[in-house]
Amino acid sequence: MSAFLNNFRPDPNEPDTRRIWRTAKPLLRDAVVAYAPFYPDYPKLKVSNSRGPSNDPSCASARLAGTELDVVLYSNTHSFGEMQERAWRFILEHHQQIEASLRRKLYARHTKFLQQLHGEVLPEDKQYQKYWKSIESQVKWDDPSAIDHLFKLVAIGLADSGLDDCGFSSFEFQTGWDRDHGLGILMHQDRVLAADGMTALIAGSLESIVSGAKYVQEYDLDDGDFSLLGS
Repeated sequence: MSAFLNNFRPDPNEPDTRRIWRTAKPLLRDAVVAYAPFYPDYPKLKVSNSRGPSNDPSCASARLAGTELDVVLYSNTHSFGEMQERAWRFILEHHQQIEASLRRKLYARHTKFLQQLHGEVLPEDKQYQKYWKSIESQVKWDDPSAIDHLFKLVAIGLADSGLDDCGFSSFEFQTGWDRDHGLGILMHQDRVLAADGMTALIAGSLESIVSGAKYVQEYDLDDGDFSLLGS
């Protein structure tokens, strides 16, 4: 077993198909969920004393940046090895390029939610209007820097399959825009493939991951995403 794999322990919930390692964040270290425009009660929420901070999309610890995250190995074949290790090595060696790709996708996601807020939510609800008035001046909402106040990276998933000999990766975020599902961004090396709920796109066989990404791309393909449609 390689030194990389020795870092991991079996996931108690899925010991045959997942391994977990807690380590330093390689990117997006300072991004947090300072505001949650769709959740007026967010400022009052506290971290549970019994559970403590967690990666759950709804946990109030999303406000705290933290220096670590979970790296999770996913295996459809019950084996762990070179595909995941290559993906992790690529992330470490190209973290600036990957962060730039993630920031582009996060801002595209943010822009869509912001349009929904202004077009559908605020005109109809005084409670949301009151909360929005209290946070509106705190962030440059139409600037890419806004994502540092609305998304927190809490985990990176690594698959045992990919488009070549490097495995897929999935970057898992708590977000103030969706505290029920969070956000998972599926990538291959530095290319963004698709975004969905947290961990929704990374588990399964090569065929299921690719088909899941294609399904999302049919209705949600942003400029700069790597299209799998037609392949």
